[in-house]
Amino acid sequence: MATTWGCFWTSFSGGWAECCAAMALRPPAFEHTGKLLPSSSFAWPGVASQAQQPATALAAQDMPAGQTYTKKVPDDLPQSKLLFIKHSPVPLPAERPKGMLNRRVYAMQARHNEASVIANEQLVEAATHYPFAHRITTLDSIPYYRAQGYKYMLMHTSFNAGANGTFQGTRVHGGGANATYTSTNVDLFVQDLATNDRYVFDHFSETFLYYYKGQVGMLVKK
Repeated sequence: MATTWGCFWTSFSGGWAECCAAMALRPPAFEHTGKLLPSSSFAWPGVASQAQQPATALAAQDMPAGQTYTKKVPDDLPQSKLLFIKHSPVPLPAERPKGMLNRRVYAMQARHNEASVIANEQLVEAATHYPFAHRITTLDSIPYYRAQGYKYMLMHTSFNAGANGTFQGTRVHGGGANATYTSTNVDLFVQDLATNDRYVFDHFSETFLYYYKGQVGMLVKK
């Protein structure tokens, strides 16, 4: 789990993009081992403790709530067209804002912009291993491609965590031999673009938010 802790702490010391690039060279390591604990109520000051749901283009429309199915993907996924959603940069003010929380969100969004470049490049390569019809696009183009016959998209519950400043990743409690770690758990799912149904087929630590190689790899294995 050295990569997990290293990536988390690197993300807050100015090397997020470099860390994500390093992760791309390692195999997926989403298993929680050692003293890693389930996500708890611990949160950064002023930040919600739960991973935020992605605010997709579907949310702005009159869409049904949808059902959630676990441990499965849609039966017709091999015959359907799927969207892979790439990250988009966040517009930043010319000057850093004042206030501790505002500065923290600003720094996180700046690192999101850096990490997104590497993540999107990784997605292009990872998507080549998905054997069925697919396209890489952005959230705001979902209505267009839905009209073109695309039925599903790959998504997870922390997609916007870096962009909206709610990223928590892995947190340390205590120190030394008694240190424990809390990791925000993320649902990875295929979402129906017409019904909003979610097919949750796996989970991973939020630390791997930008690790498209692992996320697409988990889908391919299904």
